[in-house]
Amino acid sequence: MSLNNIISTSLTGLFTNQAAIRVTSNNIANVNTENYARVRVNQAANVVQGTSAGVVIGSIDRVVDEFLETALRTSISNTEEFSAQSEFHDRFQGILGDPASDSSLSARLDQFFSSIADLTLNPADVLRRQQTINELQSFLDQVNEIQTQIQNLRSEASQQMAETVQSINEELQRINSLNPLLVRQQALGEEAGGLEGQLADSLANLSELIDIRVSRSDTGQVTVTTQSGYPLVDSSLSQLSYNAPGIVSSGTFFPPITISRVNDETLESISTDVDLTPNIRSGRLAGLSEMRDGQLVDLSVSIGELAARIADEFNAIQNQFVAVPPSNSMTGQPTFVDGAHATNFTGVVNFAVVDDSNQLVASTSVDFDGAPPADFDALVTQVNTALGGAGTLALTDGVMSFTATNSTHGVVIYDDETTPSDRAGRGFSHFFGMNNLVEADQPGIYETGLAGTEDHNLNVGGAMSFQVVNSSGSEIDTVTVNTTGTTYADMITELNNAAGLGAYFTFTLDSDGQLNITENSGYEGAKIKIQSDTTEAGNTGLSFTRIFGIGETFRADAAADVQVRSDILIDPNLLALGSFDATATVGQVALTSGDQRGALALQNLETSLVAFESAGELRGGNVTLSQYVGRFLGNAGLMAQRAQNFEEDNAALQQEVFQRNADVSGVNMDEELSNLVVYQNAYNAAARVLSSVQELYDTLLSAV
Repeated sequence: MSLNNIISTSLTGLFTNQAAIRVTSNNIANVNTENYARVRVNQAANVVQGTSAGVVIGSIDRVVDEFLETALRTSISNTEEFSAQSEFHDRFQGILGDPASDSSLSARLDQFFSSIADLTLNPADVLRRQQTINELQSFLDQVNEIQTQIQNLRSEASQQMAETVQSINEELQRINSLNPLLVRQQALGEEAGGLEGQLADSLANLSELIDIRVSRSDTGQVTVTTQSGYPLVDSSLSQLSYNAPGIVSSGTFFPPITISRVNDETLESISTDVDLTPNIRSGRLAGLSEMRDGQLVDLSVSIGELAARIADEFNAIQNQFVAVPPSNSMTGQPTFVDGAHATNFTGVVNFAVVDDSNQLVASTSVDFDGAPPADFDALVTQVNTALGGAGTLALTDGVMSFTATNSTHGVVIYDDETTPSDRAGRGFSHFFGMNNLVEADQPGIYETGLAGTEDHNLNVGGAMSFQVVNSSGSEIDTVTVNTTGTTYADMITELNNAAGLGAYFTFTLDSDGQLNITENSGYEGAKIKIQSDTTEAGNTGLSFTRIFGIGETFRADAAADVQVRSDILIDPNLLALGSFDATATVGQVALTSGDQRGALALQNLETSLVAFESAGELRGGNVTLSQYVGRFLGNAGLMAQRAQNFEEDNAALQQEVFQRNADVSGVNMDEELSNLVVYQNAYNAAARVLSSVQELYDTLLSAV
């Protein structure tokens, strides 16, 4: 071997080991850097024309296990998903407070029933009446506050989704900017440990926000997709978009999270927006979405069901009994009926007018079994004729009213004790809300008593727009249903149209006039969201979806602005505790101020079984009001515990995978220092060879 060949060989040793020392030093410097994977130098023989010519760097590789890295990113996404959920559940538990405290929801209901028990001892006592009303209002205020805070949490989740989307976009931009640098380094055969560290850090951050899958091309370019395979970064950059609504209520329609390809420099969209929601499986974004559209909605529907049943039970008693003295006028709540509608009542209801001494002035009864009026117009005429001008019953745009002609007189509607009036489980006064105790934005109960053959009286040209979403909240379809036909049966037939909603649901009207919606096979867990509804029944102001309570919004809003009727709050004497004496004749006293039967009826609600429908995660069944409050609070706690357990389980898995990955990719100081000594000795050896050749050259030249 010539001296020149020896020099060449020794120089390759110097350069190769110098690079190896630099890589090893970089490993040592990053021993505590998170997500850093150690870099390994692979040396190879330098063969020129079949002859060994020293050593070269074959490759400089990050020491990683692709399976462990993928598993780590997945566990990070899962942990962050449940961490986001746990965070919101902890805040909701803070809103509910300590279940054992005197200010808890269950304690407030107990305090109301305690005040009722005290009221039964002296129903005429104004202070006791006021205390009872105040306790009820305190309970309802807390129900309303819970519903309000649920919507606030949904708004916060929505805002955090917008922030998360922005963070995702920033990480995608960072990865996209690293790609050409990685390709260049690989093409030049240069060490890319620093770039790889930046990439690993960005991928770890991104996996916290959204589930990702990472792959590498032969050129070193990184491709990032969702776990479902939707591209986020490949040959071009994609960006997400989400505009969070400013104000959130139970009826807020949230826009989808969309994605489009963008210009790398201007970030302007260069493709059509696509809904990314179906492709988001885990990560913080998925957790926030689940809270906004899933678990918080379930809680809002559950508290709405509680408010609806409490209002319905209290209103049933308030309408069954009479305030002493009674009001001069009663005005009901908006309904969907008009004068031409059949009454659809059974039993007997009585209408009466009493003077300021509670003596009967006039009365009449309507027998819906023996001599039923043909329709509500006939009912109004029959009552007004029988009262002989002492009082006036009227039905205007779906609102029933009953007014005494003399301003000092009062009006009374009461059911026959033996055969009380009934329509879908509610008496006449209760059905029209003539003397309600509790009011809310929506009734929450939609047993209408309607028959399919009745005219719907919906405005011509009205239309309903629905969004159908699957159990994960992803849109399946949007469907428009127009006003059609003349009867409710015609509208239900249109809802069941297989070319529209009928492809996903089956609609039926039961014997109580409640519209039941059942998911078709293959669409279990699907839901209907109302985008808009321009239908109106006559001049009632009630839309088709409102009449039947289609969608979760109407059920949730039964807990929105729920309160004791404002005039009863002001005047506790309007609390209906008395019972009308059906045997009284004109001129006789028909009401007594000390009557306790209404108070006893309210007290009996504490132990009465109430039929609750399934709401959110709570299944339907017959339980007391207090038991349902306990179920609601227990379910909220269970949801919080479940999120925490999932977070802890995935965090434990994440730590285990992280440790195993660190064992493979992490920097071992002993190993790196040992390698450093080896490379330094190899470098010194190559330098000694070069020095020896220099001495040989010097000797040869001096001999010439």
